[in-house]
Amino acid sequence: MAIDNGKQVVYCVTGASRGIGLEYVKQLLERGHQVVAAARNPAKSNGLKTFADKHGSAVTFVTLDVADPASIKAAAASVSKAFPDGIDILINNAGINGNIVRSSEQDENEFKEVLLTNTLGPFMVTKTFLPLLRKGNKKQVVNISSTLGSIGIAAKPLKGDDNPDNLAAISKMQVAYKASKAALNMTTVSLAVDLQEEGITLIAMCPGWVDTDMGSSATDELGIGKPPLDPPSSVAAQLKVIDGLTPEKSGTYFNHEGDVLPF
Repeated sequence: MAIDNGKQVVYCVTGASRGIGLEYVKQLLERGHQVVAAARNPAKSNGLKTFADKHGSAVTFVTLDVADPASIKAAAASVSKAFPDGIDILINNAGINGNIVRSSEQDENEFKEVLLTNTLGPFMVTKTFLPLLRKGNKKQVVNISSTLGSIGIAAKPLKGDDNPDNLAAISKMQVAYKASKAALNMTTVSLAVDLQEEGITLIAMCPGWVDTDMGSSATDELGIGKPPLDPPSSVAAQLKVIDGLTPEKSGTYFNHEGDVLPF
């Protein structure tokens, strides 16, 4: 069991049933941490069941729909009961992609759904879990963002420049997803400033372009090839960044390699 200042280190990961979230749970358990695996239907995830069989009480399943305030409140109550001394690190990973369409053709209702899940969801989870974070030792929040949320990078094609990872084809697409991550970045910074005096550190983190169901969804429509990263490589790199977090880095927008991205 991993210990920090005499206390077990407790992570809470949302969207933990598959993809990057599931890999976070795997690697954190292998490190000896206590992990709260939060998802809409955690008991239905074969991956999580495997980890529970292997690691026993080190992993705690919590039902959590980040788009549902009542679900978030109930999840926080469950976590508080299981960990009365609080949690150390909250990883807001849950998110959705939306359809791959031109920005001018984006469906308004889907836009709302993406914003609710990707922006308002992490905000509500963070706000509701603040009492638990205040009790923890590390007091850190990692919001999983995306390079596609960078307004500076998104504007490059207007100047004749390419986007990173040869994703220029997506520059005119996915306004809902990109706007949701840009808004998440602002949410991160605003909360970082607000909570700085309490010693709570918040960052936005791009995991890279990862070969998951969500990460690979654009490949066929855009003809941009297979994502270059697998979940183990992405999460291992992200954890190195998280390991090095200090209060001075609060409000920073990182990629998975620890480079600072332009907002």
